[in-house]
Amino acid sequence: MTCTFSTGCALRRRDMPQNRLWAVEAERERRARLDRNAPVLAKWLWLLFWLVIPSVFSNILTMDTVAGAFPTAGVVGNVLAFLISLAYGVLLWQLREAAGRYRTAALCYLAGGIISGVLLLPAIPEGNWLWWLLSLPVMVLELCAAYQEFYAHAEVLEELDPELAGKWRLLWKWWIGLLLGLFGCIFLALISAILGLLAILADAIGLLVVGIVKLVYLYRTAKRFREYQPAALQKEVL
Repeated sequence: MTCTFSTGCALRRRDMPQNRLWAVEAERERRARLDRNAPVLAKWLWLLFWLVIPSVFSNILTMDTVAGAFPTAGVVGNVLAFLISLAYGVLLWQLREAAGRYRTAALCYLAGGIISGVLLLPAIPEGNWLWWLLSLPVMVLELCAAYQEFYAHAEVLEELDPELAGKWRLLWKWWIGLLLGLFGCIFLALISAILGLLAILADAIGLLVVGIVKLVYLYRTAKRFREYQPAALQKEVL
């Protein structure tokens, strides 16, 4: 299709150099951000990936079946989870300059970790009214931390790997959906114990899969930034 308005075409031709200039400037700014943030993200996301692995181990130790059979394992798992939560928050704090969401996620992890540490005190037995009162903000902080972390990963990846960024956002939707489904399973168990237990089992398996996928995505995210070459280095190679 051709333009029949010469004046319009002339205006469009006159705007083209300016549009190209804006595009070049936007690309330069994108490269500058990546050059500045990639080394920091590559370092701390890689450490974050390795920290997730012991967190899976701590979750196993605190499972009712394991903790019931080996009470010491439950105590060790809770202490380990407390330390990992604090370490996770510290690592995310190192990424605060790359994306503001990392700062929020770090503060939520640290606050949740500190309250979880208070819950480990012998003076607050599990099931006590104070235990429940403190457990509620821990759950809220964990939800907020996970949301901010997932979307922070997506934000920093947007200019480097939009496809992986989209996968982080989708993973959050699966994660929150399964958590909400868990509450539905509890209500179902009140109606039918067998159906409720089967639903809880299926939901727990889903959460386990999401945890594994998170580990894979975290590895891929760290790897993308570790493999990123600054613009100056790319010119030298060329």
